[in-house]
Amino acid sequence: MEGYSIKTEKQMLSFVKKEIKYLVVFPDQTKQFYKSLREIAVNICVDASTISKKLDTSDQCICIARGSNYIFWIKKLT
Repeated sequence: MEGYSIKTEKQMLSFVKKEIKYLVVFPDQTKQFYKSLREIAVNICVDASTISKKLDTSDQCICIARGSNYIFWIKKLT
C-alpha cells in the first residue's frame, strides 16, 4: 500500500471530517461526495443558496436542476 497518504485511523477521521460533507445521488443512480455546496452547485446546475435553504430544515433534500429537470438527492453528512 505504498503511496497512500493516510496511514492512521486519526488521519482517516481527520480527512473525512474536512473533505466529505455532502453526498449527492445523481439521476443515473451514481453517487458522489462533496466538500462544499458550491462544488455541488457547479456540477448539478442548482444554486448553492437554494440547496442551503432546503438543507436548513433537514439534513437531506431533493433538488431539481433548472432547464434539464434532472432530480438530485443531497444528504448533509456533518
